[in-house]
Amino acid sequence: MSDPLPILAHGESYAQPVQKKTGGGSKPRPHEYEEARNRLLANIGAVSRQMQTDPDSYLEEKVVCIRMEPKFEAKSYAPSSVLTSSDELQVIGGRRYKTGNVQPQKNSNDEDAGEQLEFAKLYFLRTTSKGLADFENALRTGSNESDAWRNEVMSIRSFDLLEPGEKILGFDAEWKEGLVEAVLHPLQESAEDAVDLFCKAAGLGRDEIEVRSYKDGVTFIAAQLSREATMAAARINPLRTVHPMGRIAFEPIRSAMSAPAPQVAAAQNVPPVTVGVFDGGCNPNVPLLSGYVNAHDAVASLPDQDGIDHGTGVCGAVLHGELSGKGASDVLPAPEVKVESFRVLPPSDPIDIDLYESIDAIEYVVGHNPDIQLYNLSFGPAGPILDDDISRFTYALDVLSYNRDAEPPLFCIAAGNDGDLPSPDNRVQSPADLVNGIGVGAFCILPDGTKARAPYSCVGPGREGAKIKPDLLEYGGDINKPFVVVASSGNALGASAGTSFASPLLVHKLGRMMSRSEDISQHLARALVLHNSKHSDSFVREEYGFGIAPDDPSSCLSCDDNRVTTLYQGMLRPKQLVSLPIFAPGIESAKGLITISWTIVAVCETNPNDSDAYTSSCIVDTLIPHANKYTYSLKGTSYRHTVNLATEEGRIKAAELELQGYTSSTLPVSKPAKKYWEESELRANDMKWDSVISRTQRMKSSSLYDPKLTLQSLFRNNNDPDALTRYYAVVTVDAPGYNGSLYNSTLQEYRNLQPIKLRIEPRLEARS
Repeated sequence: MSDPLPILAHGESYAQPVQKKTGGGSKPRPHEYEEARNRLLANIGAVSRQMQTDPDSYLEEKVVCIRMEPKFEAKSYAPSSVLTSSDELQVIGGRRYKTGNVQPQKNSNDEDAGEQLEFAKLYFLRTTSKGLADFENALRTGSNESDAWRNEVMSIRSFDLLEPGEKILGFDAEWKEGLVEAVLHPLQESAEDAVDLFCKAAGLGRDEIEVRSYKDGVTFIAAQLSREATMAAARINPLRTVHPMGRIAFEPIRSAMSAPAPQVAAAQNVPPVTVGVFDGGCNPNVPLLSGYVNAHDAVASLPDQDGIDHGTGVCGAVLHGELSGKGASDVLPAPEVKVESFRVLPPSDPIDIDLYESIDAIEYVVGHNPDIQLYNLSFGPAGPILDDDISRFTYALDVLSYNRDAEPPLFCIAAGNDGDLPSPDNRVQSPADLVNGIGVGAFCILPDGTKARAPYSCVGPGREGAKIKPDLLEYGGDINKPFVVVASSGNALGASAGTSFASPLLVHKLGRMMSRSEDISQHLARALVLHNSKHSDSFVREEYGFGIAPDDPSSCLSCDDNRVTTLYQGMLRPKQLVSLPIFAPGIESAKGLITISWTIVAVCETNPNDSDAYTSSCIVDTLIPHANKYTYSLKGTSYRHTVNLATEEGRIKAAELELQGYTSSTLPVSKPAKKYWEESELRANDMKWDSVISRTQRMKSSSLYDPKLTLQSLFRNNNDPDALTRYYAVVTVDAPGYNGSLYNSTLQEYRNLQPIKLRIEPRLEARS
């Protein structure tokens, strides 16, 4: 059998900019202008009376809501013209709200998928009494009645205040008291006053809360509250949300195994990749960790044994993987990564307020260790994520995962172990819902050898911007076949199960990929492992994400003669559209069907002020299978013709159509044809605004010629000159009927492509 062929890199060297026509008519508005204007005037009057009735719940800066009608959630319908009525009206965030209506739901095949509650977009506006008066005056006098103003007014459902019940999220009927996280709106002049108002309403002193604020963002407050105090705090105007916070509970290392642990082969080189592990500490002196793990205390508290046990098992999984079947007579290959272990638990305060001390420590460590590009976190507060709220833990990691000036680190997070609870309590847990990292669920192995989601593994969906969570499943074990880990004392092994160990096992594989080739960065490794995850028609997306992680990471780095994978990476500015060649010379002459699959990972900035628009940008992908096939359309009609301009017959047909008034499309025909879906349908069916795209298209070879993949950056705010989205793309062409070697043909025709450079070392070759 021939040696595997390294995957190809530098596909972006052939990227070409594309100019695209814009168009499309205005959508009919749901209200007549006079009716909408009068309704908004009545709304403003009601808001003003409510503020006068309870003045102690408001500050000089006030937060009001504009609720859009359903199907007007796209960024193009944001109420920007309305804001021109006053200098003291500014959008400071948003979320979804329930309209009370029920609508039919369609799936991606346009089939009826039942009914669901209808949601629409809500915008938060920061204003003052003067700003409200200015808006009211503009509506009464018509001083701002441009077309844009009228269209926005006709698209608004109501102008009002957020009700206390809309702020209280995730509390069940049995909850009496406990840790909560409150989120305050971003105020300009009254931020400190808002914190004081929260304390007054909740009956707390400033020394009884923890406060963390982010530039231009919300303020997070952690506190111990009763139900009554929570209800009282929900009445103040600066409060956006409040939700309960769960405690940390480590998966116990159930037992020390009777067989002694295996030995480790002597290393010939220092591992080229360093992994950061945030956990409860570890014992770096046990034989399986010694020489490969440095331990650091990142918090001032004393370690506890459960944390040391857990962290030692996690570090062992990062270094060696899972150790089932290994004993004293086995010799493990030398690790291909080294570990810096940072103890961030337990907190110094025994009644830790939402892990704020631990999050502070993580922010400090990451900021002061730019050489560490891959991290594992196998802990988080219990409790499901909430669609209309973003925890500080999630936001902090997403901020750390985005850097305009350099490639940012990658975080892998355990998805949580409450998957066997009733919905929605079984949903993925913070911070595994981050959009710029990997949330890792767990699979177990059934008695017949089948891999299946472990019942304890938390499920999706994730939040807006990362709706597919967990990203994938890795082995986590179960009671019948536990995950075998390094014990924290002696030279022994332990047994456990959980997503806590699935995550470091995936990190082990990502680290090996990065160690094998300097061409594989952390986010390219992320794209590769998602691209090569195993899929099945029986997999439910909410349970399996993009699939089950590949067994051998080396397989992600190799091609076959007629199954070729190419890597691309780059940066996109607002509205930028690029065309990436899909390298397949002569593919139109191959026999049989061709499969093209692609995975794109975007690393983008995030916005904690708007849970419905958490990702500030996304990438829109389009497959163009045939470079010479264009659509000719007649304006004002539904007449369409597809013409192949590479043939004489096609050129004659095109000339005839042009004489009849038809015009050609700017770009060749895409597949599948892009549908004119509403924003809500694009989000649900096409995963618009998500940071990961993964697709497969199977086609006849005769329908392919010089295929391309176009990527367009879509930003919610196109006015930031420094805005950018990093992308990492993996494209595989599988052509079993290709005549000759597609791999060799590709390298011969595209000289800028290079096989990735693999580090060939005896230490690496020893690993199977």
